[in-house]
Amino acid sequence: MNISMYTYQKQIERIYRKLNHRSTGFLRPYYEKYQISELQYRVLSHIHEHTACTIGACAKALQQDAGNMSVTCKKLEKLGYIFRKRSVSDERVVLLYPTESGKACIHTIHDAMYQHYQKQWNHYNDKDKELIVKGLQKLEQFIEMINEKEDPHE
Repeated sequence: MNISMYTYQKQIERIYRKLNHRSTGFLRPYYEKYQISELQYRVLSHIHEHTACTIGACAKALQQDAGNMSVTCKKLEKLGYIFRKRSVSDERVVLLYPTESGKACIHTIHDAMYQHYQKQWNHYNDKDKELIVKGLQKLEQFIEMINEKEDPHE
């Protein structure tokens, strides 16, 4: 069966939206508890994993605009989840760190995700688990390939 690229594209978009919506829906009560959005959680997670990163590095890693990232970080700082500190080696550079409250938020949401996924994961046999992981890896490779910037001189 020969399926058109348009059909594949629509299937991928539909599946991606559905996965994103369902995972966000499951986590919504946790986001509400901590008064953060899904994007703010991703930013806080990145800062937690990459302590002492800059706003620019965080924006680049999460493929966000630096201006929007600055606003997001200000909100997280106001909520008490991160703090800023000037670099000792270069005072022009501002580094981001999670607070204890920020770490607690990350751990609570991460633990909830782990428990939720673990329950479901146990329903699959090893072959199915392997297929799921390989399928997601292939999808990731495909999306990375699409997002690679083409050389304008080619």
